[in-house]
Amino acid sequence: MSKKFFLSLVILLSSSYSLATLADTDITEPMERLIQMKNAFQQQNYSMTFTYGEENDNYALNYRHASDQQHTHYAQLLYLDGPRTEVWQKGETISYFSANYAPFSIRSDNMIDSLPNIVYSDFHQLAQYYDFIPFGKDRIANRIANIIKLMPKDELRYSYTVWVDEQTNLPLRGEITDRSGEILSQFKVITLDELTNPQSLIDAAKQLRQPPAITIYSPNTTNYQWQPSWVPKGFKLIKFHSDGLSPSTQTQLYSDGLFTFSLYLLDQNDMPINQAWRQGIDTLYAEVINGKTVVLVGQIPLTTARRIVQDVKFKGVTQ
Repeated sequence: MSKKFFLSLVILLSSSYSLATLADTDITEPMERLIQMKNAFQQQNYSMTFTYGEENDNYALNYRHASDQQHTHYAQLLYLDGPRTEVWQKGETISYFSANYAPFSIRSDNMIDSLPNIVYSDFHQLAQYYDFIPFGKDRIANRIANIIKLMPKDELRYSYTVWVDEQTNLPLRGEITDRSGEILSQFKVITLDELTNPQSLIDAAKQLRQPPAITIYSPNTTNYQWQPSWVPKGFKLIKFHSDGLSPSTQTQLYSDGLFTFSLYLLDQNDMPINQAWRQGIDTLYAEVINGKTVVLVGQIPLTTARRIVQDVKFKGVTQ
């Protein structure tokens, strides 16, 4: 049996399984299930080991989470491969420690590094731009999971499929796919356990000496002279930052609540025109617009990235 035929057979059987179980599923409100998943991820005390990344370039991590009676979040994300690297959360401060760089902290409610963005999403907002489709059940990490697919209502962004544990409501697997069904990025739980002694994690986080917090983006800044005249519906400007150097780099961060992209404006034309590539979920597109290099890096299709960059406008400049 050829490898190609075997893979086709597996896909066919998997599809048949999903369709067969779709009629038996108890998911009547996918949004309710997704909201339960979001709450479980942020409220329960648990430890999960999982893999994250692309098919041929993924890495293993362990994530532990606990909250106290004041609903303060404490968490540790430990990379299990390569030089020891870990991320700690204590309330609204996220701290990074690694042998590859100097430790630092940022102010944030959420730890998003190598964790699925979907656990922080506003699903009422996403419902305007995605259809939530139940796809039956599956078995992940020896647990029964309900499958929900977030299918975009346009062709300008990716799809997201999530497997939600039937018992704990925690996410067990997540896949980001393009229009052709190619998997661009995957999150998959290997082990999931209740954190039987959450106080030990809370005490460790409290005793941790966190590095000073740095500012990555200037909040509530509107002093920018350029912006795209078109972005897909739902994408909003979240942050703006200018490094104040000469030559300067200005950054705009956009998100639809599930996927993000950043626009960079460079003073110098140090990148060739029409540079474009995609690696996994990450897309880069760069083009010189009115003598400045505009670069987009983000989790959107290349055709969408190209249109956004080419529609960047500068105040006071006739194009």
